Amino acid sequence: MTRVPTFALQQMTLYHTLNTQARAADLSVQLASDKKSQTYSGISQDVLRLVSLETRRAEISQFTMNIGTAEQRLSLMDTTMAAVEDLALELRDTLERTLQEPNATGGNLKQVAANIRDAIAGLLNTRSGDSYLFSGTRGDRQPIDLNAAGYTSVSLIQSNGTTVDRTYYEAYYVQTLGNTLPFAQGSFYNQIYFDKNGVAPTVPAPVDPNNPTLTEINAQDPGLWQYYVDRLNSAQTLTTPKIDYYQGNAQANTVRADAQVNVTYDVRADNLAFQQILSAADAIANLPNGDATDVNELAIITKARDMVKAALQTPSTAGFSSVTQIRVGVTLARQTLENTLERHENFNAYAEGIIKDIESIDPAEVIVRLQSDQQALEASFSTLARLQSFSLLDFI
Repeated sequence: MTRVPTFALQQMTLYHTLNTQARAADLSVQLASDKKSQTYSGISQDVLRLVSLETRRAEISQFTMNIGTAEQRLSLMDTTMAAVEDLALELRDTLERTLQEPNATGGNLKQVAANIRDAIAGLLNTRSGDSYLFSGTRGDRQPIDLNAAGYTSVSLIQSNGTTVDRTYYEAYYVQTLGNTLPFAQGSFYNQIYFDKNGVAPTVPAPVDPNNPTLTEINAQDPGLWQYYVDRLNSAQTLTTPKIDYYQGNAQANTVRADAQVNVTYDVRADNLAFQQILSAADAIANLPNGDATDVNELAIITKARDMVKAALQTPSTAGFSSVTQIRVGVTLARQTLENTLERHENFNAYAEGIIKDIESIDPAEVIVRLQSDQQALEASFSTLARLQSFSLLDFI
């Protein structure tokens, strides 16, 4: 004897049918999206691990962008410095030839030096996008301005070729030594004599002590002219460089490549190697004649050659990093960034696999389950239809 279906049994059948229908709909969404769930609640047992991985990947995405920007800047820096190095080598070789064969440049030494000076200044004013590369952290400022109000051209002999040009020494006296004008010893001649010898001159002064001729300088103190030329890269100048062409700041650039990895690259247009090359080129460009047969100009040409050699020397013995050493620093920074980027890429690959395991479905499994639920639904709907067709009169 079979019992007549009750209202409660009908409602229970309907409840299970709707659950099966909802499960089938969810499986259809999973199959379409390839995801186990559209919300975290659907994968609650793995949600903490998933959120942790996604947070780390978001951090890595920002770090990767930082690395990309820095790598672009460093690559352009290295290319720029390679060009600066080539120009410095050309200047050194030109000065060497001039010293060996005074007429080797055909009288164009001054122009060659001026061209190299301007070309190097232009290179160090290179920009990446809207930011100058060699201005420290003041990327909005052009680092080199040879026409700046505070810039003093490196001129040691006046254009007449016979009188000492004291303008560069005055700038050195004030900006590097921190003194004030007028000179403490009363005149330009007395001051440089005192600086060199530690005592005031006892021999007769030049006719115009503030504008001595080269002949008078050499007659009064044979070593005074060389002392004057040596101010170009004296110990004081290297300690407190004459950088009045520089418009940037003294802060090094830093890129955050990872939570605990900050990469610093300190490459600015006021680096001593660049200063030495620019000062040497400017000194030659401002010679009256560019004549290595003149003993006074010869001293400047020789000094300029030595300054450029020191700026290119590796390993450097001049007390500052050479251009090549600066480039090595850039290479090391790039290598650190490359290694960090590789670690990020490896983590992303690992995390992607874990996240896929957490989020993604097995299509074959979902299809089988969906087919099973669809069959159950068909049977349930058929059963419900029959239940709906029964009435109490059928059993009276």
